[in-house]
Amino acid sequence: MKSTIKIGRDKSNDIEINEPRISRNHAIITNLGNDTFDLKDLGSTNGTFVNGVKIVQQIITPEDRVEVAGFIVDWYAAFLSPQNSQQLLSIQENAFTKILKTISIGSATDNDIVVSNDFVSGHHANISLLKNGNYFIQDLASTNGTFVNGARVSSKNFTRTDIVKIAYTDLPMEWFRHKNLKASIFRDHKKTWLFSVLFLFILTGTGLYYFYSCKWFDFGCTLTPQQIYMQKKSSLVHIIHDYYYKIDFQGRTYYVGKNKLFKGTEANPSKENLLPYNSIEGSGCFIRSDGTILTSVYIVNPWLNESEKSIMLNEVINSKSIEHFSLNQDFNVCGATAELKWLADGLVNNPQNYIAASSIISCILPDSNYVTIQSVKKYLPETASYIKYSYDTIVNQSLKKRSDFYYSYTNAMLPNAILQDTFYSAKDSFDVKSFAAPFYNKSLPKLTEGSVILNDRGELIGIIEQNKIEFINNNNK
Repeated sequence: MKSTIKIGRDKSNDIEINEPRISRNHAIITNLGNDTFDLKDLGSTNGTFVNGVKIVQQIITPEDRVEVAGFIVDWYAAFLSPQNSQQLLSIQENAFTKILKTISIGSATDNDIVVSNDFVSGHHANISLLKNGNYFIQDLASTNGTFVNGARVSSKNFTRTDIVKIAYTDLPMEWFRHKNLKASIFRDHKKTWLFSVLFLFILTGTGLYYFYSCKWFDFGCTLTPQQIYMQKKSSLVHIIHDYYYKIDFQGRTYYVGKNKLFKGTEANPSKENLLPYNSIEGSGCFIRSDGTILTSVYIVNPWLNESEKSIMLNEVINSKSIEHFSLNQDFNVCGATAELKWLADGLVNNPQNYIAASSIISCILPDSNYVTIQSVKKYLPETASYIKYSYDTIVNQSLKKRSDFYYSYTNAMLPNAILQDTFYSAKDSFDVKSFAAPFYNKSLPKLTEGSVILNDRGELIGIIEQNKIEFINNNNK
């Protein structure tokens, strides 16, 4: 029997273990006689263990299990053997992750992979697919051993790039493609898929609830007055419309305005010698990102105001600027825009800050008393936003119960003053079955034509038109 056995990665050792975790000169065992031995760690990196306990130096007997850096060493057999060989090493590891599938290898015909070789045992080894995608091999007490990268193993984790031998025979080419070793994404990862689906379901449900809790469940919809103000004020605009009247009489068209010199009302076939008949100011709000503004029909088509139109006709008759013209004859009245412009909230009331707009002129009162104008700059100012709204206040239940409603209000516009719109709150109740225009709440100050009305969700439900509330609904598109 040998007097000492050296263990390490260097070829000069009695037990050579060609593994990175093994130090070049890892440990030494000295025979003390009477089947007692002295095991000493040689300052290795990954340690020496006796029966699972890390040691520096310890007396051992043949019954003790010695491990170096996780590899089990058949050290007593090395003392009895005259040769230095890796065959006396038996590396033993546990599988790093869960085993999914296993195939058998051997010379017997009932193996998954049959190796017809006299040195291969009937049932030589098992190879398992691990959850992490690597493999695990277990020797089944074969006669001539199982080897990974030249080291004899009892069990070892390995990858496809490692060299695996069954006795002295390489594994067959593409052994990993065996049908019993292929991973099934759904079956082998059932729990993972179930948790993933459950997580996706919860995530989707949470997202839908977050975005549609108000629409579907009528929950979390109400905004505070501060939220209404901060979110909606940047959508409000101040509108100015300078306009003429236009009279078609006896085949000719006359424009009605103010004489440039005497400021009196007169009719003239040309607008060049006239100032606009009047100017109307009001409010509105952006409803699209292209600069579309919702406002009252009486701001866009002020000549539909029957009271003012009656006054204008009498002034024309008194001016005698249209020969033979009287109310008893056939004529048509419409209007023409001199200048239509708007100013966004937060800007200074200077002419250079106003932006021109265009609109469709109507000579008769349309079904809806709210209309739109289009900014010639088809985009919003940098600080502006727009209000999303539905054309149906009944379907989206915007008026379903008594609630706080918010009415936009514009302070009197002084030259060089900053336009500062705000909202007044009033608790109102509206009959959703009847859309006859009611007067707005008497507790509010006088609101400008085209002021918008929001509910407590911040939804646009109507505008102010001639001191009444014009609701937005399908019938009035």
